[in-house]
Amino acid sequence: MKINYHFSCKNPTSQFIQIEIKLCAVDSDQVILQMPSWRPGRYQLADYAQNVRFFQIKDFANIPVTFEKTSKNRWQFLAKNEQDYLISYEYYAAKMDAGSCWVDESQIYLNFVNCCLEVLNFPDLNYEVSFDLNPQFTIATTLYPNGVNKFITSNFQELADSSFLASENLTRWEYLIDKVQFNCWFNGEIHFSEEEFLEQFQRFTQRQIEDFGEFPESQYHFIFQLLPYPHYHGVEHKKGTVITFGPAESLTDPSQMEELLGVSSHELYHAWNVCRIRPTELLPYDFSKETYTNAGWMLEGITTYMGDLYLLKSGVYSLETYLKHLEKIINREAQNFGWKNYSILESSFDLWLDGYQPGIPDRKVNIYSHGALICLCLDIMLMRRNGCSLADVMKVAWKKFGKKNKGYSQQTFWSIFLEKALDESEFKLFYKKFIAGKDDLLEMVEALMPLLGLELIQDSKINPLASKIGILTSNGKITKIHSESPAYKTLMIGDEISFTLLDTSVEFEAKRQTGKLIRSTIEFNDLEFFPSYTLKINKGTALRAKWMN
Repeated sequence: MKINYHFSCKNPTSQFIQIEIKLCAVDSDQVILQMPSWRPGRYQLADYAQNVRFFQIKDFANIPVTFEKTSKNRWQFLAKNEQDYLISYEYYAAKMDAGSCWVDESQIYLNFVNCCLEVLNFPDLNYEVSFDLNPQFTIATTLYPNGVNKFITSNFQELADSSFLASENLTRWEYLIDKVQFNCWFNGEIHFSEEEFLEQFQRFTQRQIEDFGEFPESQYHFIFQLLPYPHYHGVEHKKGTVITFGPAESLTDPSQMEELLGVSSHELYHAWNVCRIRPTELLPYDFSKETYTNAGWMLEGITTYMGDLYLLKSGVYSLETYLKHLEKIINREAQNFGWKNYSILESSFDLWLDGYQPGIPDRKVNIYSHGALICLCLDIMLMRRNGCSLADVMKVAWKKFGKKNKGYSQQTFWSIFLEKALDESEFKLFYKKFIAGKDDLLEMVEALMPLLGLELIQDSKINPLASKIGILTSNGKITKIHSESPAYKTLMIGDEISFTLLDTSVEFEAKRQTGKLIRSTIEFNDLEFFPSYTLKINKGTALRAKWMN
């Protein structure tokens, strides 16, 4: 049996792509077709079937075949032995981010997990993929070429992990490390130096490969959508990554380039961690429904921490630049008390519920930022006791799990830490308090910083309304109120607020969404509600030198 996918776009401005699937020599009585409900890297239901229309099935004599839709994203039909069938539908490709699909006059951009049906009866068959394309288009894809505008994958898992961009305005830069070719594709305006850009990418790529000992692929593709409006997103794949960033012209600003370098290093690290070093429940992916995991701190916490750290280790970031980005993570965590309610294991399990939205106040922790601070602590603890590091743990995880295509459990992954630790009790207590438990992680971060010659300092002057009154605002509206603040009994989230800071109090006027107007004065007290933090660099230590190397 063969499975052939064909893509065309009859009217790009409609943003619909036409998809045909040819099933040749079907050797089963029943064929089950499944549209993915989610994609790798985002553990949240997306229900891509909502973007499908004009679904139909015909035999090769062009006679309609009766089918049944058995769920919101599953179809099935009865097949005659060794017959051929044609399944066709249109997919609405109108979402521009690193994990979605977009078509217009100038490009066809696809993440196949969004728009491709899986033939469930035959999980291990090759998928042949072909396109009708504008001859002026250049192609960037992680698929294997198999002719002109034709490609092949070994199974649906590989197809779902692949992306495709064909554009009339595609630029390619490349660099080579240890015989691995790294391709940088840019769709959009480029406002930075090729030489400087590639030098920075070579640095952090080389450093990551050195610590893992090898790169999993012979080629890797960074596919950048450089957009004219503000945007920031990245999605990992085994053979590459898609990164959407904008506005493109902002990359003349060094601080914006730092952000692009940060997401790029993060996504490259995923080539090992998540794409291959993966918990058992996600190996292989089941795209039909939620797949619950408590491994969020390993999936995204480790990657967030290590992605930034390799920019420091490689010299792409100075220590000052790295600490500026670490401060952002710390201050984000200082405004969230979800750790009092949910551990990071519980928060990971609930990703499918509300993991990518702010959610109700202080219900959960963020697996990215909270997980990164957990990993910072673990890295320091490993280095101070026996000289190894989190990088050593991940190299073992690569050899033990990722390279062997073997899933891990929370226990088998954590056992690597215990094997590296000289004092198991210290790590077991940390796990109990900060991973499985609900203790204040920032206190641990503050205690460990001096080992790196750093000091975590609270500064109420940065945001006195947040620190002294316990109110967070955005665009003049209240976004959060500390539960121990006097304002908690007076104001509400969503109130429009104006205020005047005095020496010992704050006078404010707030307009409620119902129209009610509130005027009041709140006196300062000795409490720090939402403190702001800065990191001070003190005298260097041997541990800092190892950490940065």
